Amino acid sequence: MNCGEDTADRKKRRNGKEKIMKIAIDIDDTLTRIDRAAAVEKYINENGLSFRIVDPHAHTLLDVCDWSRDDVSRFIKSGGDKLFLNAPLKEGAKETVEKWKAAGHEIIILTARISEWFQDPVNKSRRQLDEYKIPYDEIVAEVWEKGRYCRDRGIEVLIEDNFEICKKAQELGVKAVMFVDKHNFAHAKEIKYAGPNWEYVASSVEFILNPPRERG
Repeated sequence: MNCGEDTADRKKRRNGKEKIMKIAIDIDDTLTRIDRAAAVEKYINENGLSFRIVDPHAHTLLDVCDWSRDDVSRFIKSGGDKLFLNAPLKEGAKETVEKWKAAGHEIIILTARISEWFQDPVNKSRRQLDEYKIPYDEIVAEVWEKGRYCRDRGIEVLIEDNFEICKKAQELGVKAVMFVDKHNFAHAKEIKYAGPNWEYVASSVEFILNPPRERG
């Protein structure tokens, strides 16, 4: 739901000395909850395939079971993209983003979804987020180097679940907030801001926006 605040409104907020930030937010496993293993197991059973689930907590489809990239592509083309496009929102996601948007922050949806899988990842993501009534200013797809993208465009905060992306962003001076789950739990302490839910994410962004030394 692109309901971006106009430039005049943002200027008023800045002139009122309210701190306004650009916040980039990932979709899959961040805004939404993805159960790859369940979807793949259903696909295997329905099609009588011999693949085995090898890592039910894998963060990528390729690592979920003993199959090839071509097998993954066949899964996606047979309707597996719905795993992502119909994924449920995580609790607190919509309310948190709405609060940031109402406060005047600029919301950039930043996803690595690719055309090979989604044909038109921006528009498909837009339809999904509009259905969930998630407010945003812009959607950008097919970006893997998210830390660099944020740094080059003055985006201060990145909400993301991929450890490597968060680590690189952090090294580039972007404040990464990592969603912690079983696939990245072992690396949680390597990211300054890392927690398991949107309540933690909201608290982290509030801390970044208003650190202790600036509090009156």
